[in-house]
Amino acid sequence: MTLQLALKEWNVVCAAIGQGQQIVLARKGGISEPEGEFELPKHRFWLYPTFFHEASAKLNPRGMELLKAHPEFTQPAPASSVLLNLVCEVAAAVYLQDERQLAALAAEQILNDEALSMRFSYRQPGLHALVIRAYAASSPATLTPTAAMAGCKSWVELEVPLETGSLSPILADDEFETRKNLLLSSLTL
Repeated sequence: MTLQLALKEWNVVCAAIGQGQQIVLARKGGISEPEGEFELPKHRFWLYPTFFHEASAKLNPRGMELLKAHPEFTQPAPASSVLLNLVCEVAAAVYLQDERQLAALAAEQILNDEALSMRFSYRQPGLHALVIRAYAASSPATLTPTAAMAGCKSWVELEVPLETGSLSPILADDEFETRKNLLLSSLTL
């Protein structure tokens, strides 16, 4: 399989997803998004680790522990290359309209309450919650960032489709389904 689309996400969040600690992404549109609003153009994509906007003060205790265990996550990789080794598939996409719904995300992601609240309130209330199934690619790809990939945007269109090789799920099917269903049921008010 090949993929030509990548979603930019903090390096430490990518690590949490790769270790099975996180199955949901809380997204708001970046400055470079059309009309500043997040869109979901495809349901399968590479994760593109970045340090743009990354701040340890925005992590919950599990995220902070991950940073302490891996201090290399706080150092940007050389600008000459980015390693893509995780593929995500959106299992559910829910638009949160009530800030009280943010509490349901706590167990399945590593941002703290303040960071989630700031994202929810930015520009206008609301937040996209993407429940993702992550896979490790047997053929990780190394790419050279271009000027088109820089900046505050969610999506990066890669210059060429990149081969993933075979994909191994990060979480077993039953564990993912249980966590996904619990999360989705807890989003209802």
